[in-house]
Parts: sequence; structure tokens; C-alpha cells
Amino acid sequence: MTLGELVADLGLKQPTVYKLVRTLVAAGFVERSDRPVRYSLGSGAFELADEYWKQTLLRRAAMVVRRLFGELREYAPTLTVAQALGGEVEAVLRMSPDQPGILQHPRGMLMAPYASASGLTFQAFWSEVERREYQRRHSFEEEGAHRWGTTQRLEELLREIRAKGYATPPYENRKRHAVAVPVYAGSHELVAVLGVSLAERVLPEEEWQEQVKRVVEAAAELSATE
Repeated sequence: MTLGELVADLGLKQPTVYKLVRTLVAAGFVERSDRPVRYSLGSGAFELADEYWKQTLLRRAAMVVRRLFGELREYAPTLTVAQALGGEVEAVLRMSPDQPGILQHPRGMLMAPYASASGLTFQAFWSEVERREYQRRHSFEEEGAHRWGTTQRLEELLREIRAKGYATPPYENRKRHAVAVPVYAGSHELVAVLGVSLAERVLPEEEWQEQVKRVVEAAAELSATE
């Protein structure tokens, strides 16, 4: 917008608007372009909005995690909300049977790249560049080959996750069950992953799929909070 358009929209005097805009430009909330002079939202404004949305997401996620933990209590579940922070997949919210009723806020709790459902889910839905950079830091040969054998098998698994829309990694141990579902913002921007693992017990497939559906619905609820 031009300065004149801002003056007209705000209903303030031009010197006042100019001083306000100059302050906002200095703070990074507004950007000024020359020839011709125009003003637009700066990176600071977008960062502020993004931070507000993340805090809103975490507040809603806390409520969803508490409710879901109660619904799954008989299975002694462990629930996590993970985000990509500093290039790593880190749990930011957690509830577990060892501290029932307590919503944990872990610090530095990284999710295993090739073993955790959450780590695999991020890799499945990240861009190619993000995934390659993550895998560069976490060698498949050292951290994933013992589980998946080859990179081809890993790529097949990631394709399967994308096709289903969530991850339920196969485990040799029939008592192990885990599911992770992406959480989106705006136009399909991946912002978090909701993960659930159940205490080791054999579950009929139909019963397990019912719990998977619960987690998928909870993640969809979080994705609709923007």
C-alpha cells in the first residue's frame, strides 16, 4: 500500500501514520519498497502470527491429548505431540502411564528417526529437501538399516504412509502398536505429528483399527484449529 492509502484506511494524519510506519519498518513488522514507495507486511508480522498460531495449537493439543489419554486409558497409552525443531523431530507434549494425569512438557526429547512412528511420519510428509537433509544427519546405515534392511524398503514404507495419510509401522513383536498422524495448518503445512503407542499386548485387528481411527480423528480436530 502507499502511505496515502494507509492514511485513508486508518483515518489518521499523515505525519502520525508516517511515524508509525517508520517504527514498524525498523522493527521488521513492515517492509518498505522503493520506486515507487510501497509498504507491505514484513517478516516480523508473519513470525508473530506464526508464534501465536503455534501457541494456540499447543493449547488445543493439550486438551486433545488429555481427552485421548482418558479414552485410551485401559491400553496404558503413551501420547506425544512432536514438532520439527532445529531440524530434529522433538516431543513437545507427552502423557504416559508412568505419570498418569500429568501433561509433560519435555525438553530435548528427540524421536527416533527410523524407529518411531512420529519420525517416519515427518519423513513421509516433508518436502524432498527437508527429508534428505534430515536423513543426511541421521545415517540410515547406522540408525535404520537394522530395522528396514534397505533404503528401498524405507521408501516403500514412506509411500505407504503417504497413501494412508498416517503411519502404523509394522513390528515383529505382535504386542507392539503405534500410530502417528500429521497435523496441518493453512494450506497443508505440516506443523506437528500426534503419536500414540500402546502398552505391549496382543490386540485383535478390529480393536486396534478402532483406536487408530480415534487418533486420526483427534489429529483432524487439531488440523482444524487455525
